[in-house]
Amino acid sequence: MHYNAIALSEGFDNGRSAGILETNFGGLSFTDLNNKVHKMPLNGVEMRIGGAGNRFVFFTHPQCPGLTFYTDDRSILNADEIRFDPELKKVLGKLKMKSRSNYSIIAIIIALFVIGIGSLFAFRGAIVEHIANLVPPSQETAISESMRKAAIADKTVLKDSLIMAQLDAITKPLIKALDDTAFKFSFTIIKDESLNAFALPGGAVVIHSGLIEKAKSAEEVAGVLAHEISHVSRRHHLRGIIGNMGIFMVIRALLGDIAGISGEIATAGATLGSLKYSRDFEREADDNGFMLLEKAHISTNGMVKFFETMSKEGPDLGMADFISTHPATGERIARLKKKQKKGLKTQAIPLNFTEFKNNVSAYFKK
Repeated sequence: MHYNAIALSEGFDNGRSAGILETNFGGLSFTDLNNKVHKMPLNGVEMRIGGAGNRFVFFTHPQCPGLTFYTDDRSILNADEIRFDPELKKVLGKLKMKSRSNYSIIAIIIALFVIGIGSLFAFRGAIVEHIANLVPPSQETAISESMRKAAIADKTVLKDSLIMAQLDAITKPLIKALDDTAFKFSFTIIKDESLNAFALPGGAVVIHSGLIEKAKSAEEVAGVLAHEISHVSRRHHLRGIIGNMGIFMVIRALLGDIAGISGEIATAGATLGSLKYSRDFEREADDNGFMLLEKAHISTNGMVKFFETMSKEGPDLGMADFISTHPATGERIARLKKKQKKGLKTQAIPLNFTEFKNNVSAYFKK
C-alpha cells in the first residue's frame, strides 16, 4: 500500500521532504520528491501516534538514526504488514491505550485554562520535561556530531589510544551506572588550559586539558564528568529549547504535536550558544551527577573537593569559562556536603592519575 507521508532527516533541504510511504513485509520505503528511496526495516521499527488530535503515525528505527517517517493517513494502521507483525500488533494495542490516556491529558489542559493561564506557567517545568521525554533521543544525537566538530574546529585534539584508554577508567563506571542507555557517549580531550568541560546533546563530551592537569585526583575529574553526563541524560539542552518556545507551541507539543518542535531542535538547538544552562539545570546536574557517582561506587568527595577548589582558587586556575556556566557557590557546595552519606562503600578508580596527567601534558607539548 502507498500513503502520502513526510520524512524528517538532516539530509533533506530544511530537514524534511514530502513523498510516498510504502509498506511491505520487508520494511518501509519512502520515495522523496527526487525519486530517491529511503528504507527502514520493519523488524524493530518503533511506531507511535502523535500530532494535534493524534492524527499522525510516526515510524523510527534504531538502525536509522535521525530518520523519521510520518503520515496522517491512519489507514496505514490497518495494513496487513503492520496488523500481522507480532511486535507491531502489540504496539497497536498500546497505541489504543495511549489514545485514551491522551484524552485525560486534554482534560487536564482544559482544566488548566479554566483555572487560568498563570497555572500553566506554574507547572511549566514539569510540562517541559514531559514534552522532552516524548522526543526521540535520535533527534538530539543527529545534531551532536556537527556541534562537536564546531566546538573543536580550531583546537588540537588528543588522539592517543593509550591515553584515551586511561580516561576510560574514569568514564566507563559512570556510563555503566546510567539507568538510561538511549545516548551513546563519547569523550574528546582538547588542548585548552582553561578549567572546563562541556557536554553536547546526544552524548558527546569535550574535556579541556586544563581540567585534567589541574585536578588532584581521578575522583575529581569523575565528579565533573558525572555533572556533564547528567546534562545529557536529563536532556537539559532540549528542555531549554522547549522552555524558550511560545506558550501555544508548548501546548501543541503537550497535545502530541512533537513534529512541530523538530525544526526548533535542528536550528536553535544546533548552535553552541544554546548550551547555556539555567541555575536550576545546574543544580539538577549536580544532584543527578552526585547520585551517578554513588551508583558507580565512586567517592562523591571528589566532586565536593573540586568545587571547593573552584570556589577558593578560581581566579588562579584560569577558569573563567567554567565558572560562567558552572557556578560554584558556597550554597552549592554546602548542599552537596549534606547529601554525602556516611559508610557508603566506594572503590578507588583503577588509574595512576599522576601518570595520566603527565601523559596528557606531554602529548600537548609535542
